[in-house]
Amino acid sequence: MIAGGKALHVIFRVAVGLLSVALVYATAIPIVRSDTWWIRVLEFPRVQIAALLALVLASYVALRLWGQLRPWEYAFAAVVGLSLVWQLMSIVPYTALYPTEMSDSRAEDDSNRISLLIYNVLHDNREAAALRDLIRDTDPDVVLLSETTQWWLEQLDGLEDDYPYTLFQPQENNYGLLLYSRLELEDPEIRFLIDAEVPSIRTRVRLRSRTMVTLYGVHPRPPGVRPPGEENDSGIEGDREDSDTRDAELLSVANEIRELGDVPAIVGGDLNNVAWSYTTHLFKRIGGLLDPRVGRGVIGTFSARSRILRVPMDHVFASQHFFLVELRRLPNIGSDHFPLLVILDYDPGASAAHEEPQPDAGNEQDAEEAIDEGKSDD
Repeated sequence: MIAGGKALHVIFRVAVGLLSVALVYATAIPIVRSDTWWIRVLEFPRVQIAALLALVLASYVALRLWGQLRPWEYAFAAVVGLSLVWQLMSIVPYTALYPTEMSDSRAEDDSNRISLLIYNVLHDNREAAALRDLIRDTDPDVVLLSETTQWWLEQLDGLEDDYPYTLFQPQENNYGLLLYSRLELEDPEIRFLIDAEVPSIRTRVRLRSRTMVTLYGVHPRPPGVRPPGEENDSGIEGDREDSDTRDAELLSVANEIRELGDVPAIVGGDLNNVAWSYTTHLFKRIGGLLDPRVGRGVIGTFSARSRILRVPMDHVFASQHFFLVELRRLPNIGSDHFPLLVILDYDPGASAAHEEPQPDAGNEQDAEEAIDEGKSDD
């Protein structure tokens, strides 16, 4: 019985040590400025890694109560604690403990409001009726759908009766986009900024007050997936996708927004990136964009099929010209993403109430290098 207890003790020590090494590595490696997919994907599960780090730290406490810790275990516990602090520092801005980045709207007049429903439908999801019901119940001004195929376009036929302004780019490769709007669109266009297979949307939207807002809809490729229809040297379909084309597309949009000057702008869609990643922060600084999640909550939208693995991947960012009316994750209606409803209120005086993110010289250089690399790899 004693021998069995000692064996269990040894196994527990080894397991805690190995888990410590893995989690510290997963915390440290994303600090490297690389677009390599297996580095960038480790930015996604910060909440999950933080929870495991806390569990490991508690395990070292349990080991200390069980018996004396060895010197290397004290060192491991210290590094695990530092890693947990690092992860929490990244996550805390997306909790109620942090000041909001976009202030709440107090305006009663809704003529400057725009409500957006952002939803990655999942190309083989067949719950079109549920989506129609959701659109009817939430009554948004603009509906932006990604991963839409020709089937989805046909199933949503008639939606134009309520949303007469449209822009359609259905595709069979998981990157189709559909835009429906009851607000007037001006100069709507489908663009292929970086990848010839991945469209994005740019249009001006006229609010009820007649104010013009520039709207971007994006859905870049995620890191860590295999591009369809391509084979690597081993004959396996596709190499894993690095983050270079995703980063280049997002930063190209941010550059455009900066060049617009003092013009209200909104970016929405499945960015295939989490709110706390370096690229997202760079995107915000370059474009001068605010994140309504900051100070309000993580609001994970992917995966709708797993509470444990859920991360914030669907976003709406806006320039400092807007206040927030509502930010709400909507019920699961068949996709692996939750729909996201965001209502913004344009206010000419909002800029004075917000601190606009500003890039430094290093940020601008990082953005230019990322754009050039994404274009050269296309």
